[in-house]
Amino acid sequence: MSAIKERLEKGVAMLDRLDQKRRETRSPRWGYDTEYLIVSQELRQIENDVLNEPCDPAPNLAPVPVRRSSGTRNQA
Repeated sequence: MSAIKERLEKGVAMLDRLDQKRRETRSPRWGYDTEYLIVSQELRQIENDVLNEPCDPAPNLAPVPVRRSSGTRNQA
């Protein structure tokens, strides 16, 4: 688990540097491609880590609230 933590900390540090550079240059799109690559790579890696984890992940997952419809529909 420490390897995941270290990898995420490095990613966060890099994203912080990008954000600082955006403020310095006053360019909100500065480094956007790099940011996108970092985030998408980390999401893929986390997904891979979770799928390859030998334990049951269910106890670690937070419940997702489900919005239920009222059962009525607008009929025209």
